[in-house]
Amino acid sequence: MPVKLHSLRFENPAAPPLVILHGLLGASRNWSTIGKALKDRFDVHALDLRNHGSSPHTDTMRWSELTGDLKRYLKDHDLKEIYLMGHSLGGKIAMKFACEQPSIVKKLIIVDIAAKSYPPYHDKEFRAMKRIPSGALENRREAEELLKPMVPDWAMRQFLMTNLVSGEFGYKWQINLEVLHASLQGLRQNSLQDSDSYDGPVLLVVGGKSNFIVDSDVQDLREWFPKLKATTLPKAGHNVHVEDRKGFLKAIEGWL
Repeated sequence: MPVKLHSLRFENPAAPPLVILHGLLGASRNWSTIGKALKDRFDVHALDLRNHGSSPHTDTMRWSELTGDLKRYLKDHDLKEIYLMGHSLGGKIAMKFACEQPSIVKKLIIVDIAAKSYPPYHDKEFRAMKRIPSGALENRREAEELLKPMVPDWAMRQFLMTNLVSGEFGYKWQINLEVLHASLQGLRQNSLQDSDSYDGPVLLVVGGKSNFIVDSDVQDLREWFPKLKATTLPKAGHNVHVEDRKGFLKAIEGWL
């Protein structure tokens, strides 16, 4: 059953709606800077996926459920035509939704993800996060020290800790840690079937330092998205919108 997704809104009711879907372990707040930059031209809706951010927790993360949640959000907010942008896991959902609902999606932006199966990224990070029992910490510094042995990269630790929130009995993980970890095997798979297709305009934004996309992936994507245009930001890694925000905004604004 579809759940009611939480969203971070940058409202401009007179402008066309732009819906943004974050990646695994992310949240709408990761897109606040981009949302603010685009609100002069778009009515921006940055969503929290189920089991992330302030959206409801559920027991499953099937593709049909994830696209169903988005469909319910659009219906609840009376959005009949949208620009749709998705990063990483959000990109997989956005691709699937555009193929299922082509009349709703005017243009699609895919951010640094391909239509293929991936290794189970973040398994090590999940195991590190599960070492921290809910409500057991009094400050974020303690969490960072517990994460450090298994997550030596400072930037990744900071990203993971955006999911740590203060509760009644100390800090806790806001995401549904157990379900997301259990769902990794399914989420690493390609969200598309051979029969899927979307004939509208598509922009693929690739991080030049990212290992999520190789050259052959672009041509493979054109099997599903014949009007796909690809652009690479050489300075950015997987989190393109953070690592080269200026270049990212220039790329998508010009194309939109």
